[in-house]
Amino acid sequence: MTPEKKKKTRGGNMTCVLEGSRSIKGRAVGKAVHALARIGDELWLDRTSTGLALRSVNCTQSAYACFLFPPMFFKQYGPGSQQGREPATCQLVMKHVLPLFRSSSYVQGNVVRCEISMSPSFDRLRIKFFCRHGVTKTYSLRYQESEALQAVFHPHLCANVLKAPARLLADMVKHFPMSQEEVTLSITPLKVHMRSYLE
Repeated sequence: MTPEKKKKTRGGNMTCVLEGSRSIKGRAVGKAVHALARIGDELWLDRTSTGLALRSVNCTQSAYACFLFPPMFFKQYGPGSQQGREPATCQLVMKHVLPLFRSSSYVQGNVVRCEISMSPSFDRLRIKFFCRHGVTKTYSLRYQESEALQAVFHPHLCANVLKAPARLLADMVKHFPMSQEEVTLSITPLKVHMRSYLE
């Protein structure tokens, strides 16, 4: 698998509005950011006609993950203006994004609505959390214009496919320490083994 960076374009307008953490959708975006933080140190945000894609790749380019949220997932989705019809792509430092979705107000369900917006005339990604009691928290994150990140691989060359309920995989992984950097997965016709090694 080789991550490919597509042709670089000037970032377009973007406005995405979704319900807050008290809804399943609000929590899904937060969980996606946390999952991607385990893979890479940078977050790619791509607004296209098919939806908003959150992507990350590790430093050795051996692991890649993408969460695609379709337009119907959002309460409002699209360019900020009629001129911004081209895809909007930006690259963010993960450690700047992660605390926003880890804050106590977000976890406790105080956020009623979240708005993510970007404009070429403003070189920052703006994330607004509309909380209960009329409190609004606005974060402006500096981003880097970037090519869209997309993994290039041929599915027919992938001989092995592992499918399992997410809860089962989570139960398997939770027995390993959070600091564990590597887990070996061995598959036989009858068993699946997950092993770790510490010197």
